[in-house]
Amino acid sequence: MLATARQLFRFRGLLATLVGRELKARYRGSALGFLWSLVNPLLLLSVYTFVFGVVFQPRTAGADPYALFLISGLFPWIWISTSLLEGAMSLTYNAGLIRKAAFPAELLAPVAVLANLVHLLLALPIVGAALVVGRALGFAVGGWTALLVPLVIALELPLAVGLGLGLAALNVHFKDVRDILGHLLTLLFFLTPILYPLAAVPMRGLRALIRANPFTPFTLAYQDLLFRGVLPEGVLWLQMVAVSLIGWALGTWLFGRLRDTLVEAV
Repeated sequence: MLATARQLFRFRGLLATLVGRELKARYRGSALGFLWSLVNPLLLLSVYTFVFGVVFQPRTAGADPYALFLISGLFPWIWISTSLLEGAMSLTYNAGLIRKAAFPAELLAPVAVLANLVHLLLALPIVGAALVVGRALGFAVGGWTALLVPLVIALELPLAVGLGLGLAALNVHFKDVRDILGHLLTLLFFLTPILYPLAAVPMRGLRALIRANPFTPFTLAYQDLLFRGVLPEGVLWLQMVAVSLIGWALGTWLFGRLRDTLVEAV
């Protein structure tokens, strides 16, 4: 756990270089460049808003206007889910690097997380602009609390990196990890209160299951800060810290246990 943190800090310059290389390689030769990172979130936002806000016309308290409620949780979810999927494949895709004895394999999964974090940061101005328009139209959304969003991102970052490291090490030994992860993330997406407010869930048992989802505290915090314009409760902050530390500890422990066998299995 601490050894991995020290490694990441020690090679922070190389980590920044790898993130920059990843971003440049992804959009090299593209006319729109980084704007492509916004296409998928905006497309999903349009589809979900139409389906759940127009076709089904939900009448749930605390989710009006629906598009602004949705955007406050959807963009962070895209960051975490994409980071985990790409992080899980990071060692496999960079097998040539980890076969070099001097290369720190711990850097590859964080590169995926940080590269996708850049996409989230580029999307935040769109979220902010949407909230400003919403307030101009008379909706009580957003406010100064949006300035605390980076704090929630900072709390979620160890969770993303830790899980990414553990999944990457597992995927080297078990090639179906990515497929399992994809299905699991789809399930977790619907068990996270992104498309609906938590208060709208009628069954107590299902509500408890949703609360047990490790990504729920972060989603609720994003919604409080961006959509409702209120500070998350103290219990929610504690839950985020606890979940992040547990995710970091489990992921780095698993990576440490499997690290010595990565070169042979990749």
